[in-house]
Amino acid sequence: MTPPPSSGNQILAATVDHCTMVAVIGAATFRLAPAFRQATQAARLAGSHLIVVNMQACTALDSTFMGSLASLGLSGRQTGATPAVLINLSPHLAGLLQGLGVSRILKSYPTGGLPDGMGDLSRFVDNLQPVETAPQAPRDMAALMYDAHETLTRVDPENIQRFKDVLTVLRQEAGQGPASPAAPDT
Repeated sequence: MTPPPSSGNQILAATVDHCTMVAVIGAATFRLAPAFRQATQAARLAGSHLIVVNMQACTALDSTFMGSLASLGLSGRQTGATPAVLINLSPHLAGLLQGLGVSRILKSYPTGGLPDGMGDLSRFVDNLQPVETAPQAPRDMAALMYDAHETLTRVDPENIQRFKDVLTVLRQEAGQGPASPAAPDT
């Protein structure tokens, strides 16, 4: 089921019967990451039992947004945490997530596939609302981007080399001083 038409790249969210759908519209870049994190945090605070990220209208992913997805996947694996899944994932986007290891920690369903018991999505789609966030200060955005990339290094050790230089720059921009990425958790 397609989310309602929208203007540009944005995050939409709706909670129905203790389940939250977060729809990613357009290019999922660092600019949408704050709204995505806000929507998933609000879902947890609202007591949602499942977070469903609808990727049907998503046209692209950057590494910061993939790091935000990885963070959602890692947090959902903790005891008592709200689990999350991706639905309507195109083969192209699935390949991007697989390339960074995110697909190992976040269950996904291809276009048309749904978790057991999801049923008709119209009740979510009919209630989707834009997630509005305040403008991010440059230092806060750098910290969010650093966290996203650092999360990717914990997901797959190969990402340490991929993002080593990015992490160095982002750490300095976030005001955290120079340091090297930590070794991945095993």
